[in-house]
Order: sequence, then C-alpha cells, then structure tokens
Amino acid sequence: MASPTWRFWEVTDDAGNLQWLGASRPNARTVLDRATVWTLIPHTRVFIANWFVSEAWAIEDSGLTFENVTSTYSQQIAPDVPQPSTEVIRRITHPERFLTLDQVTSYPAIKLLGKRADRILQERR
Repeated sequence: MASPTWRFWEVTDDAGNLQWLGASRPNARTVLDRATVWTLIPHTRVFIANWFVSEAWAIEDSGLTFENVTSTYSQQIAPDVPQPSTEVIRRITHPERFLTLDQVTSYPAIKLLGKRADRILQERR
C-alpha cells in the first residue's frame, strides 16, 4: 500500500514522454520539504530529492509537465519510469541550486509505493 502522506506526480517532457515519477510532501513541516520533489531511481528502488526537478516544478515554462496522479496509478507506472543516466544521477547528487548536499535525502520505494510496486521494480533490475 502506498503512503498517504505523499502526493505523486507523473513528470513528462514537452513531447509527452514519461521522464520521472515524482513525489512531494504537501503537509511537511518545513517550506523546503513542501517545495521538494523526490524522483524515483528505478534501478536502486529509491526516491531521491531532485533539485532540478524541484526547481522545474516551481516554474511554469520548464519543459516538464507535472500531473498529479493517484498512488495506485503511481504504482502502475513505476516500472515504466526510465532509468536516468549516470550523468543525470551525478547531477542530482551534486546540487547546483535549490538544495544543499545535506538536503539531498532519499526514501526507499517500498516506503512510498508499497511492497508490490517495490517487488516489480526489483524484478525489473
């Protein structure tokens, strides 16, 4: 079962291609946590705070579209999320703006999406 404290986002590019499965915490205590988007890294089965997706979420013409989706739908599309390249992962883990290095936090996919989705991601590897 997916966590009810998270809001999920299907993040697509201008062509409509799935780029990320994002998660945010709209009821978090800090403003920064409410403004942060964690994105799924399928190979590691982890959602990681993504500074450039968080930044894109805050501006209108970012080239990315954020559609709020249900937790059930997020569990269904998780296996379809593309694995980011090593360069993109390096970019996520070395924030240039928005987040500091110690704010690049992560959460296991099982905590956000539940056991079934996590198992499917594990089998995908």
